[in-house]
Amino acid sequence: MLETVAWSFKEPLPDSPAALIDAISVYYAEINAPEPFDKALLASTSPFKHLAVRYKCWLPQTNEQNQVLEWGMVEMTASIDGDGKWLTYADILWQLHKAVYPYLKNTDHHYFEGLELTGESPEGATEYTVWLGS
Repeated sequence: MLETVAWSFKEPLPDSPAALIDAISVYYAEINAPEPFDKALLASTSPFKHLAVRYKCWLPQTNEQNQVLEWGMVEMTASIDGDGKWLTYADILWQLHKAVYPYLKNTDHHYFEGLELTGESPEGATEYTVWLGS
């Protein structure tokens, strides 16, 4: 899902899903994307009211003095929720950006490359894994 959308989770978090669409338009111009940005795709309604998105990131393991002992790969899950309403694809990407930004903004693997359906979360939500590139 959304594999045709180019975006970086290193970019500052826009204020809303609509602002995200505008930011992606600017991003496409900045990176000289070979394909035009399809605003209609992000503005369209998805078949989801709730979904879970899994991602991996590197986090420091620290001691009691808050000194970094080592870095370890951690798998995390972002809960994307439409509060009972159907999510647009912009809602999904915006909520995902909001969830992953603190963890991915300073890493190599921060480029969004799409979402892959992986099944169902333990809570019963449709589950995807985010593809991240560097």
